[in-house]
Amino acid sequence: PELLPCPRVRSTPTMAAAAHASRRSGRSLLDALAAASRSAIATRRFGTRAGVDRVPPGAIARARGVSSSAPSQRAARDKAAELAMIKDLREKTGAPLMDVKKALSAASFDPEAAYAELRTRGLAAASKKAGRVAAEGLVGVSVSACGQRAAIVEVNAETDFVSRNEQFLKLVADVSNAAVAATGVADADGLVDTHALENLAMPAGSVSPGATVAEAAAATAASVRENIKVRRAYIMTASGAGEVLGHYVHGAVASGAAAGRQAGLVRVSSRDGGDVSVEKARGVANKVAMHAVAVAPRFLDPEGIPEDVVAGEMAILHAQIEGSGKPANVVEKIVVGKMRKFHEETCLTKQKFVMDDSMTVEKFVDGEVNGLVVSRFARLKVGEGIEVQVKDFAAEVAATVADTAA
Repeated sequence: PELLPCPRVRSTPTMAAAAHASRRSGRSLLDALAAASRSAIATRRFGTRAGVDRVPPGAIARARGVSSSAPSQRAARDKAAELAMIKDLREKTGAPLMDVKKALSAASFDPEAAYAELRTRGLAAASKKAGRVAAEGLVGVSVSACGQRAAIVEVNAETDFVSRNEQFLKLVADVSNAAVAATGVADADGLVDTHALENLAMPAGSVSPGATVAEAAAATAASVRENIKVRRAYIMTASGAGEVLGHYVHGAVASGAAAGRQAGLVRVSSRDGGDVSVEKARGVANKVAMHAVAVAPRFLDPEGIPEDVVAGEMAILHAQIEGSGKPANVVEKIVVGKMRKFHEETCLTKQKFVMDDSMTVEKFVDGEVNGLVVSRFARLKVGEGIEVQVKDFAAEVAATVADTAA
């Protein structure tokens, strides 16, 4: 059949411009693809440049009319979010930076899962360190707002360096606050049982409110990578009827800090139960607490010495004198004199006052406030009674390195 000629369509300026733009866009895309292909082939064969210009980043995207900055902006936002999570989790846990990054990576950057992982890992590490001797640390003191309750606690670490760590200082303050707020946990002498101490609830405002003292200590141990031990505590109360509390902290780690190497608590009371000037009585109690820390008495007064201690001391004195050939009545007088000397050395009220050795402590107290007596005291010194194993320095460094690697 005969083909009919197509009718000729006259081109308009608008149609011509559209066709030109289409051809130009197509050429740009084809040119960009061709350049990319040539660059890739040349790079595989001859190296990075090989005499062929590489396609500028984003050329193909620009040829297609797509912005190439969107992926980089998203990546920057993701990186900023990751850094923020790392910072927050490190501040929350106090764990080393690398441990925080590893935990977040393992948890696909889920903060809650990473926090749980760090706690699990930290508590496991803390349990490994629990067998190591912790003879350094601090003694902290806390006094209630009303001034009628006070607590003194000892928290141990392995090194003096960690004892000055901010986290450790905060733990000592929190534990002493927990102790002063607790009721019904101390015995007649004010000593808190270790099990009861570890199970005290941390107060509001602490690093771990609601957690137990043992849990807070374990968390701190995981953070500072040392064995942390809450060792002992005393609680002292004043009834308010002529009773006033005082305290003293020796070797405070910071100005105004209620934690140091040693500390003492003292309660002074009116002999007849009458009212006393609280401010003046507190000043006296603070000075006696300083004396207690400096001289380290074992007992409050001769009447407070346990019977077995008295019997043992008497037996020693008799054994020392009986072979001298002196008459029995003379021996007895010598024993009495030596027991008086024993009282002066070991009993707080009978000791020479450290600020004025012309008088005893009891005379100083009565002289400052007529009718005032010392009715109780407590003194703690860091590491006292803990047997410390002396290590070879090289062996200690090797053990530390091995522990860190683990």
